[in-house]
Amino acid sequence: MAGEISRCLNGKKNLLVEAGTGVGKSFAYLIPAILSGEKTVVSTASLALQDQLVSKDLVLLQTELPQQFSFGILKGKNNYLCLKREREFTDISEAYTKFRKWLLETKTGERAELPFIPEFWSKVCGDSEDCNGRDCPFYDSCFYYRHYRHLFKTDILIINHHLLIYDLISDFNILPFHKQLIIDEASEIENVISHVLGSTLSYPRVAWLLYRLKGLKILVDPLFPKVELFFKGRDIPSQAVFPIPASTLKELQDLKKTLTLNRVVSTLEKNMKIASNDELLDRMETTIGYVKSLAADIDDFIEQNDSDRVYYMAGNNRALELKSNLVECQDPFKELISEYQSVVMTSATLASGGNFDFLKNRLGIKDFKERIIGSPFDYKKQVLLYIDKNLPLPDKENDETFQEESLKVIEELINASRGRALVLFTSYKHLHFVSDNIKIRYPFKSQSDMPPARLIQWFKDTSHSVLLATATFWQGIDIKGEKLSLVIIARLPFTSPRDPVYQERCRRLRDRWFGELALPSAILTLRQGFGRLIRGRNEYGVVAILDTRLVTRSYGNTIVSSLPEINIVHNVEDVKSFFNSIPSTAYKKRVSISKTPRIVDSGDAKGLNRVVALGKSNEPIVLK
Repeated sequence: MAGEISRCLNGKKNLLVEAGTGVGKSFAYLIPAILSGEKTVVSTASLALQDQLVSKDLVLLQTELPQQFSFGILKGKNNYLCLKREREFTDISEAYTKFRKWLLETKTGERAELPFIPEFWSKVCGDSEDCNGRDCPFYDSCFYYRHYRHLFKTDILIINHHLLIYDLISDFNILPFHKQLIIDEASEIENVISHVLGSTLSYPRVAWLLYRLKGLKILVDPLFPKVELFFKGRDIPSQAVFPIPASTLKELQDLKKTLTLNRVVSTLEKNMKIASNDELLDRMETTIGYVKSLAADIDDFIEQNDSDRVYYMAGNNRALELKSNLVECQDPFKELISEYQSVVMTSATLASGGNFDFLKNRLGIKDFKERIIGSPFDYKKQVLLYIDKNLPLPDKENDETFQEESLKVIEELINASRGRALVLFTSYKHLHFVSDNIKIRYPFKSQSDMPPARLIQWFKDTSHSVLLATATFWQGIDIKGEKLSLVIIARLPFTSPRDPVYQERCRRLRDRWFGELALPSAILTLRQGFGRLIRGRNEYGVVAILDTRLVTRSYGNTIVSSLPEINIVHNVEDVKSFFNSIPSTAYKKRVSISKTPRIVDSGDAKGLNRVVALGKSNEPIVLK
């Protein structure tokens, strides 16, 4: 993998590369990027992976590689304290007292430094719509820009996908350089483009503006009840509603008239002429931009003239939200990659059905080299796949029966594995049913019991524990060793037909919707869930899929063939036998893993023909 990426970067080419679990893809793309000598942007899907790359992988490589390089991390402005916004915020709570103490001591102003995340963070953090950049009176001391100024000198810049797309819509004025781009967890990029190029109209967004206007001595007190009535004085939908009802749009038109945003802009422009200081002037200027942006979004929701978007409404924190998302992302993706000399897209799961056609069609990808690199793990030896053949189909007619019957199988499987299980659901309804009714002798928690990071730590710290989860737990969860020996997938992860963006994409594909969208998308998600189980060469376990469509539907063979070559059983007794057959010493015989990679320089002047032994196997990576 490292060799493929090295050739791609040096030849100014583009590459799609899937790297199976255990390949070591972070090192496989970081080392060629470093040795290329070119400035490189690495984009990931999560802050957690950003932090891992910066605090672990790059620190190690900086120590061990002979080539000197620098690196940095950039997060969105909402991860940093804004001195201007904090200055106008007032509070007397105990949390704010603790926050003020931190403010006096912090050198970075970064949220990750805080021992707790205060509820008011959104009111004091950075916001692109309320930022005047170099014209802000606090620019010189701004935590975000003070950090940002150092990034122009770095060689490797770690960002996340949201920031990558915000750079696109800012005409590439956010990131400090655009030479080489590596997109890790690349299967997520379409959804991020769809989200970032959409918009959200919410109570916090409008309420914040009213508080800002109140601070600028503009009379807005009568508006608060009317804004609250629109967003909170109604039955809040429990799921997305598409299209937005005409009655709601009529109420939005009335709210627009009530807010008189054009008059607000005129008042602010007049007041700017008599502003007493630069800080007040900046606050008025950024507020005008905020008001105009809000007015444009309100008009967009009322008119819904953009055929490239889907418009819908949903509930969030007991309040209404109006949302829009981009439906097709080929054009913005093409514009994004055109800015870079070379682009590498990678993930443990990029292919569907053994090829990249699904991803290429969704993003309009052309002229990319392609490579699939399998996992070094022996899945036929290490893993057993249980597929249930007797449960009712998990459709609307059998939903309650399926939940009740599948619970019995879940309990049997967990008893066979002696806990140590991750149970993945596709709906919160099913998750809550199992959580409320499961009867096992092992400790268990469900996704709503605590924040994700704490939940994962609890699972790691608790012997023979069971974790019931959905949504984000299908990917990015890395639990090594026998702590996780069983992954149960309750249903095939087809996208919910109630998802407005998915609905619209299916409508546009007409009779091709299943083969070109529903099936390949489900395969990718299933492979991500499958990948939670085995994270090392000496790990053993079972993946259980309780969806009988794998054996009753014609597409079942396609789905199964997308998984690694593996032994399949249909009887829980075989699962018990598998666990009983695992040698008691299996987890004690560990391959000795060195803490640092060993670099052997072959003497090549450009440093590109090096043998890099990372200590995770006896086979070195050769960069040619």
